[in-house]
Amino acid sequence: MLVLNLKRLIEMRGVKQMRSYLVNHGFTDSVARTLASGETKMVRLSTLVKLCELFECTPNELLDWQGDPRHVLGQVSKSKAPDIWKLLEGKSALELEEILKRIANGD
Repeated sequence: MLVLNLKRLIEMRGVKQMRSYLVNHGFTDSVARTLASGETKMVRLSTLVKLCELFECTPNELLDWQGDPRHVLGQVSKSKAPDIWKLLEGKSALELEEILKRIANGD
């Protein structure tokens, strides 16, 4: 079955409080609570669109397959969100500037 998995995208953003983050970005408290619970059974297309706009992603990046691993969708795996802070730890100011330039240029 398909499940909405916001945890991965939230972790990539370094967000600790998913519900507050969603409310601060225009979701009602009720919708934010449902999404943050991780037990979402149904998502309106308008909510899916809003999530895609917020995370600058496609629905494919929001949905995960949790069913029969033999199904074709079971073969698609997504990597765990990297810990950005650990990746940047120990970098010099010059290295951080270079990383920021590359990000700005889309390299």
